[in-house]
Amino acid sequence: MTHTTTAAAPDAATTSSAPGIHLVDAGAAAARAVAIVRDRLDSGAATDGVVVLARVNSALLPIQIALTDAGIGHSAPLDPQVLGRTGIRTALAYLRLGLDPDRMQKADILDTLNRPARKVKSAVQPFLQRSNRWSMGQLEQILDSLDGVQHERFAGYLGDLHHLTHEITAGADTARCLWIIRNRIGLGEAMEALDSSTTRPEGSSHGDDLDALQQLADDHPDPVTFRERLVERLRVPADPDGVTLSTVHRVKGLEWDHVLVVAANDGLFPHRLSEDVEEERRVFHVAVTRCRLSVDVVADRARPSPFVAELTRPPAEPRARDRPGFTVPDEVTPRSKAGGATVAEVGLQLTLPGGLRGRIAAIEGAVAVVAVDAPVGEVTTRVPFGRPVEVSGRATTLAAAPRVTRAPTTTGRLVDVGGVDGPADPALLEALKAWRTRTAQATNSPAFLIFHDRTLEAVAARKPGSVRELGAIPGIGPAKLERFADDLLELVDAHP
Repeated sequence: MTHTTTAAAPDAATTSSAPGIHLVDAGAAAARAVAIVRDRLDSGAATDGVVVLARVNSALLPIQIALTDAGIGHSAPLDPQVLGRTGIRTALAYLRLGLDPDRMQKADILDTLNRPARKVKSAVQPFLQRSNRWSMGQLEQILDSLDGVQHERFAGYLGDLHHLTHEITAGADTARCLWIIRNRIGLGEAMEALDSSTTRPEGSSHGDDLDALQQLADDHPDPVTFRERLVERLRVPADPDGVTLSTVHRVKGLEWDHVLVVAANDGLFPHRLSEDVEEERRVFHVAVTRCRLSVDVVADRARPSPFVAELTRPPAEPRARDRPGFTVPDEVTPRSKAGGATVAEVGLQLTLPGGLRGRIAAIEGAVAVVAVDAPVGEVTTRVPFGRPVEVSGRATTLAAAPRVTRAPTTTGRLVDVGGVDGPADPALLEALKAWRTRTAQATNSPAFLIFHDRTLEAVAARKPGSVRELGAIPGIGPAKLERFADDLLELVDAHP
């Protein structure tokens, strides 16, 4: 189902001041985008006079596939290599394992075993070196060789695979399979933890990639042929005279007769990893002003970008929270932490860069979900901890509630020492340095390029229990999280 509105103007097809706003159900964005492009072409537009713009390139993936299926030539910015990105590659690996539990590839097992991090890789990997192909029965024999917590963790992994296989056997379509992988098994949370360690949204995040894959699943329900279909479509060569597909960052200063902005959703405009909402508003402005004749904007009706609302906001539009049906949590009194950060709590009133105002409606890990005013109804945006905001007229950042750490006293009792790192656990630090030496030798790299001493000392002091907590330690960025998170968490887990 699609709902379309336009700003007050004589003709949206002949003036760039009247954007067409298309709010569509989840999974319908690509089909609606193709229909808009087809309408422009049928009205006499040249293919090279039409551009489709997105905030990140993975948001173009469903549109590129849909245009290919419709026989409309395009610039083909993505090729099969996109399927090798971490989130997409892991989701497809899970899908292959669930589809054929009697012939599972070692590479797929290793990819999925670590995402989410189960802290069992070091115990299982030596067994996996025996063969490149495994059956579920053979993996259960490995399970019998494990004991204690390692047995429990690997059993949980095999349970996830059993559940996925059962769902496929029962007739689950591709969308249902990917939902299980992302939400029940936990790949989505694992990828979000990796995303939370970066502040550069110019490229697609892991979460963006999974969103795109989920949209593609809605158009191809057969999980058996899902990946092969994607590879086939992504191998279609670019048409130099076709419709242009591009991210917004690549088109500054350029113009087309007709512009289509896709995936204008909360989380992309503004991007959930961005530190500067006002800069994100400028990016959106660049997108909608690339047109000479018309501009259309397609957004998910359940989570439209707050910038979409600004395109049609009447001057006297009342605040969303003053209208019936819009609810926000009760306001809370701000609490400060050492260093000037403000504790993120449900109900906290704040102002985002660029002037968007709202209150925190929920806390999801290290991200605050903020309800902001919009004439289309309640709209939310996600603000990761550490990003600049304004609270009670004061520039600040959001942070988690103070973490209470307990330390032994001279009498043997435990006392609270607040959120400051205590001394490093000497046994854990020694184990971390030994692991670093082995890793450096195995990769032929200097040890300091793996991790500096101060980073390992922070790990040994904080003893993180999750990928998100590990990513909050200075010196551990997205790439190192992806490579080493499971190893580090296993070592921490062995030193309670």
